Amino acid sequence: MSADIELVAFDLGNVLCTVDETTASKKISALCDKPWEEVYGIVFSQIRKLQFESGEMTFTEHALRAISNLGIDMPLDEFTDLYDSALIPAESMFSLVESLAETHRLALVSNTSEPHWKSAERFLPFSSSLDPVIVSYEVGVMKPEPSFYDVLIQHSAVAARNILFIDDLAANIEGAETAGMIGHRFRSQSHLEIALVELDVI
Repeated sequence: MSADIELVAFDLGNVLCTVDETTASKKISALCDKPWEEVYGIVFSQIRKLQFESGEMTFTEHALRAISNLGIDMPLDEFTDLYDSALIPAESMFSLVESLAETHRLALVSNTSEPHWKSAERFLPFSSSLDPVIVSYEVGVMKPEPSFYDVLIQHSAVAARNILFIDDLAANIEGAETAGMIGHRFRSQSHLEIALVELDVI
């Protein structure tokens, strides 16, 4: 194990899976009389997601409101399945992460909703190795808020300087580095692998 990196913390969206909310919106649009762009605004817009990803409201509350606003008669579980279809597992990453789990502690650090995390927990073959799991809807704070990184440090009991924080968004990496962590902005698996070699993680 590297003498410096004790914990490798992975973001979920656009790192361990890709996110395609447009196609999911089009699937829902086909079931109602609204264009997919309007469906996107009702179901996936940032202002909507902020409410249930931050824990301000539950996903169930959001879903029931969205179903009403869409004017469709749909069971909650069917709507949730359509919502979850936006997540596409990045299967090419799985072997890399599983190999890291053999030598390093792994964590999940994500601004996400309850159904997205529960869905990911089922399709990520290494989900049982993720400790801690810091998801915004549970902790009530979101990246890049400083308190999000504080929660990771507290729950992992690992010093910030010994945490590698991997995320696709520059603002979230800046937040991690401000907290004293080593940040890597995810652009591709090959780019990440080069960084892991340079950091003596693999």
